[in-house]
Amino acid sequence: MRKKSLLFLLCLICPLAWGDGRSAGQLSEILSRSQLMCASAMVYFNPAERTPDPRGLNATYEHLNTMETYMVQLGQPEPLVQPLHAMKEVFDTLERLPRAKRERYPELIQQLLGHQRQLQRAASTAYASAGPDPAAADLWAQSQALATLLLDYQVRLYPLPQKGGLTLTPAQAKELDQTIEQRFETLMARHVEHAEVLSKAKSSYLFVRPQLQQMASSGGAGSGGPEFYLNRASIDLDELAVAVPTPSP
Repeated sequence: MRKKSLLFLLCLICPLAWGDGRSAGQLSEILSRSQLMCASAMVYFNPAERTPDPRGLNATYEHLNTMETYMVQLGQPEPLVQPLHAMKEVFDTLERLPRAKRERYPELIQQLLGHQRQLQRAASTAYASAGPDPAAADLWAQSQALATLLLDYQVRLYPLPQKGGLTLTPAQAKELDQTIEQRFETLMARHVEHAEVLSKAKSSYLFVRPQLQQMASSGGAGSGGPEFYLNRASIDLDELAVAVPTPSP
């Protein structure tokens, strides 16, 4: 499941792709996937759940494997490899830990989030330097924004030892919500040929939006979880960004 053999082959055949449009997309997806991975891990490794949904574990694997593959294709840049490797080590510890010791989950998730923030900073710097393709930049930004909101939601729900600095302020949450809403309108006007994918992503966001806002403002949450909807929407936007052609100069 870890796809170690695939990663080894990629090490041999994939050249360094730093600084081109493809690398910008991979870096953007690392920014999104690192947040989605943590959100999925919090869903599965929840100390209150005796029999968690295995889909949460499968999603965590998927995000980690995707990031490892992209890291190889990017040439294994040390500022990104180090925190990703640390995230993987924490995840391996969580996975090996017996469910009877689930009281340790919060401290390990806290470590996972710390490494994710380190990866986020390094990937953000690299992404800015890579020169994102203007044709896809808004799609990548929207994917990152949805992943940020999902992670914020899960952090608020999860019994972490310390949440200081890990959640959005009410003002930040409101601003991000407005940006997402406006960006969806821009994307749908710009990419009419992809209206179906964009409409689905927008509908998913609007469906969970009241729950996200309730959690951000009062800490209360309604029934149902946003993780499925925002997870899928973020990935769909990344896939669409790859399909959008770069305008001719």
